[in-house]
Amino acid sequence: MPSLAFSEEDGGIGGSYLTYVTGVEEVAVAGAVAALYPGPTVQVAGAISRFGTEEQKKQWGRDLVAGRAMGAWSFTEPQTGSDPRQITTTAVRDGSGWVLNGAKMFTSFAAYADVALVFARTTPDRLGAFLVPTSEPGWQPGAPIKMLAFGGQGTAPVTLHDLRLPESALLGEPDQGFAIMVATEAEAKVRAGAICVGIGRRALEEAVRYASERLHRGDPIGAKFPTVQSTLGEMSAAVDAARALVRLAATAVDRRDPAVSRLAASTRIVAARMAREVTGLALEVCGAYGWTQEMVLERLYREGKFYEVGQGVIELQRVIVGKRRLEEFRTTGRLA
Repeated sequence: MPSLAFSEEDGGIGGSYLTYVTGVEEVAVAGAVAALYPGPTVQVAGAISRFGTEEQKKQWGRDLVAGRAMGAWSFTEPQTGSDPRQITTTAVRDGSGWVLNGAKMFTSFAAYADVALVFARTTPDRLGAFLVPTSEPGWQPGAPIKMLAFGGQGTAPVTLHDLRLPESALLGEPDQGFAIMVATEAEAKVRAGAICVGIGRRALEEAVRYASERLHRGDPIGAKFPTVQSTLGEMSAAVDAARALVRLAATAVDRRDPAVSRLAASTRIVAARMAREVTGLALEVCGAYGWTQEMVLERLYREGKFYEVGQGVIELQRVIVGKRRLEEFRTTGRLA
C-alpha cells in the first residue's frame, strides 16, 4: 500500500495521495489497525522524498515506498505532547557526525521498524530530523504500551542513549526539523481522517444490518420504527460529510495547495467527531447486543475516540484552523 501514494520517480506506482487515502479507508472498514500499518512508513518516505538527498532516497526512500522496509515516526516525548518547543532530546555534533540522547514516547512499531525519523534539538531553539537505523545499539525500545485501542501498532517508548550517526543521517538542514514535521503532519491528518471514515462506515453498516435483521413482533426494527430510520440517516449523513472532506483535503495534498494545513486540521476535527458520534449511535441502534464482544461495535467504539486525543488533540486542530482563517481574512479581507 505505501506505493499508492508515490510517483514512479519515487519508486511508487504513479498514484496519488487521494488514491492512497481511498485505499486506507477501505482497509479501515475491515480493520482500523491494519489501515494504520503503512502510515508511519508513508510519512517517513514522504519526508525523504521532499527533503532528502539522492543518497538518502537510494538508501531508504525506495525500500520504504516499495514496502520492503518499515518506518517509524519518533517525535512525541513524555512531557511534550504536540508541542515541539518542549522537545528535550538532543543532537550534538561530534566530529563528522551527531550523537543523540533523550527519550521518546508513543512511537509506533518502535521494535519492528527498519528506520525511524527522530526529531531532536540541534540548538536551544531549533530542531533537526535524523534517519536512525533501528539496528543501532543506541536505539532502545521499551515494552509496548497497553492501549484502549490500536494496540496492534506495538506503540512503545524509546530511549536514545549515545546514539551515533554520520552526517548523512541528517534529513534536510540542522534547523529544518520543525518544517519537516509540519509539512508531513498535514498529510498524516488526512490519512487519520480516512481511517475515521472507515470506522464510521463499518459502524453504520453494522447498525443497518442489525436494524434489518432484528425483529419486533415479526417486523425488522429498521422498517418499523421511524426513530431508528432517523438515527441511521444522521449517521449516514455524518459519514458522507467526513468522507467528502477527507477527499477534498487529499486532493489539496496532491496539488500542494497552500490551504492544505487548514483543510487537514479541519478533516481531523470533522472526521474524529464523526467517528465518535457514529459509533455511539450505532450502539444505541443495537442496544445491549452492541455492548457485547460478540459484535464488532465495542471495538469500533473504542477506536472511534482515538483521533480526538491521539496524533494531535482536537483542541489543537481547532486553534490551527482558527489561526489560518484569521490570517486569511487579515491578508485578503475575505475567506475562500
